[in-house]
Amino acid sequence: MSRDEGWGLWFRQGIAMWKRWSEKDIELLKQLYPTAPEQELTARLGRPWTAIVNKGVRIGLKRIRKGPQWSEREVAIIKQMYPTGSVREISEQLGRSGWSIRRKALKMGLEKMIEPPYWLDEELESVRRLYGHSTAEQIARRIGRSVGAVRKKIFDMGLRKYNVGPKAKKVKNRSRRRARPRRR
Repeated sequence: MSRDEGWGLWFRQGIAMWKRWSEKDIELLKQLYPTAPEQELTARLGRPWTAIVNKGVRIGLKRIRKGPQWSEREVAIIKQMYPTGSVREISEQLGRSGWSIRRKALKMGLEKMIEPPYWLDEELESVRRLYGHSTAEQIARRIGRSVGAVRKKIFDMGLRKYNVGPKAKKVKNRSRRRARPRRR
């Protein structure tokens, strides 16, 4: 018989042996394979782990890996905090790894928000008005945004120090080096 017909190759004390899979063994495998630990399966079936895994794959069984279950409270905290909070904060609050938090959020269909959802018109006007004579750090402090967010918004708005304000006029960039005459 071929191995597809129910025979399994296994080793006992270094000697290769074939042992046929009985209907009883297959039923026990179907019952235990998804959740039972490796040691229990090898002891109850009297076969090496590789033979058990190969047979399980051939007949279409899958193992179910169980970790700690998520409580409704934990799920609610992830829903509330994940889009805007840091994974580290959620991890410390729930006592779970950052990896498990990200994986659960992915399964729940949650995504991180890169920046706040919108800028108020007053904030945009403040950036436009203040950028001509203030640094990004000063603007950020004044409107309550991060320095990085203010710099990105300045870039997105296309603001330059020379074209800001109602009476601004273009000024040439004098920071470029002038070409030096060649030495002979």
